Amino acid sequence: MGTSRSLLPLRLPAAAGALLALFLLAGSLADYPLSCALYDPQNLFGRFFAAFGEYPAGLGLTAAGVMLVMGRSPQRRAVACLQVIAGVWCVLSGAALTALLPMNYLPVGPAVSAAIGLACTLAAALATRALCRGADRRRMLRLAGVFLLVIFGELLVVNCVKVLWGRPRMRLIAADPRAVFLPWWQPSHALRDSLTGAGVAAEEFKSFPSGHTANASTLMLLALLPALRPGLQKRQTALCAAGFLWACVVGFSRIVAGAHFLSDVTMGLALGLLVLTAASRLLRRPEPEAPSASS
Repeated sequence: MGTSRSLLPLRLPAAAGALLALFLLAGSLADYPLSCALYDPQNLFGRFFAAFGEYPAGLGLTAAGVMLVMGRSPQRRAVACLQVIAGVWCVLSGAALTALLPMNYLPVGPAVSAAIGLACTLAAALATRALCRGADRRRMLRLAGVFLLVIFGELLVVNCVKVLWGRPRMRLIAADPRAVFLPWWQPSHALRDSLTGAGVAAEEFKSFPSGHTANASTLMLLALLPALRPGLQKRQTALCAAGFLWACVVGFSRIVAGAHFLSDVTMGLALGLLVLTAASRLLRRPEPEAPSASS
């Protein structure tokens, strides 16, 4: 029997995890003073990445949708129809996400926001289509499954933790003397319940972990593209590093914006990395059968 291996070599998440452990230690010691030094709510850098930092999640949905359509079954029409429907839904969902995000954080109109989002969606769809040409159909479907598991998995995990923790954001602490800094390891429903009862928006108590950074971390899915194009295997480390670096830049921008602390963005990236690693190992890539000695 052939063996199987993860789509993502363990050395990549292990190296990233070691760096994140150092970030979390630094945040545990210096979360508040670091945010006090960097906080600038009008900073264009923070606002730009607030608008575009989560794009990898929307573009990843688009890529997964294209893979579902390109990898549809040629023999089973009913299954192929379901794959096309699911694929189109993913593409449209990704397009809607990228079209809406910018105008939530930047002074751009709906037309400009939609134009940017649709252009990026089209580019992602065309690039994915080019990568899928000549690729094995089963690999396309397997990779689409990993993309969807990672994107929806990190969204689910991050938002569940946010509700359980209830950590106040730096921007709230800076604006409201009733809000106090809490270390990341100390959930506090009492402070949240008290201030939301007094009219403070519940959104201001969703600092830990950072959803923006977790969504940005989905760009590390680029490291799985060698499953479609083996020629990219030698670039796998660079692709993973590019996604990791994007998430780090987005995380830094969230500290500047006062939306999160260092430990928040570190944990958001760590959860994204954990989900990516788990998904890539759940959907393993089969190795070719070794020839038997008798053949």
